[in-house]
Amino acid sequence: MPELRSGLIFAAGYADKLRRTVFAQLKDYVKKDKEFAKQIAMYVGRLNRALYTLLVEELKLDKLDVVRITISYDVDEINRTITWKWDTLRVEVYKRIPPETYADTIRKFIESAPALAVETVKFNIAKLGETFDGDIIYSIKIGEREVGVLEALPVDENSVILKKAAVLEPTTAIFEKVKLELKGRPVEDVLVEELGRIMEVARHVDMNEALQIINAIRGRLQIAPLETPPEAEEER
Repeated sequence: MPELRSGLIFAAGYADKLRRTVFAQLKDYVKKDKEFAKQIAMYVGRLNRALYTLLVEELKLDKLDVVRITISYDVDEINRTITWKWDTLRVEVYKRIPPETYADTIRKFIESAPALAVETVKFNIAKLGETFDGDIIYSIKIGEREVGVLEALPVDENSVILKKAAVLEPTTAIFEKVKLELKGRPVEDVLVEELGRIMEVARHVDMNEALQIINAIRGRLQIAPLETPPEAEEER
């Protein structure tokens, strides 16, 4: 069963995007049967007419609000019909915030941005477990949000090796192997201090590379993979 997906699109352009996507999906039918092409246009028009009622009249969306629409459908080539599976319809709505409501916040941010860009990131860590060969695996968090994972090996009472770490926020980065001196401090405090130097000591990478390392480390304890944050779907 084909699935029609709009991707993220301004509300003002949903109808045209759905029409173009359907014709792209059914291009083989269109090439073989010009009359069927006319029928496809009619059925897409019916879909868009119904969605207009939902988006404009009921949800009262602004033209610059963003939507993502998904619906499955059946194609009957013999009878030249399309049947929309309305029970599969999913609509996501992202409301535009008027600039005047956040202009003051941005102005204040601009004033503090230079300092924020170099400020130490306040990570915290929580032990997830220990591997059979003595490595300790920690979850890395900002507040309550889990953003990465760390793999460390205590050497003795004076040092610990940060073997590998990776984070997805506030920037995607990987920490390479380094030996850290404890100087009488708890292991966790020393590791957190090193993580806080992310801008100076980490290698900045794309999200896929960081996520691959995170899940490889989590896999050592057979912990479920950390999922990537939802991203905007590419247009099809």
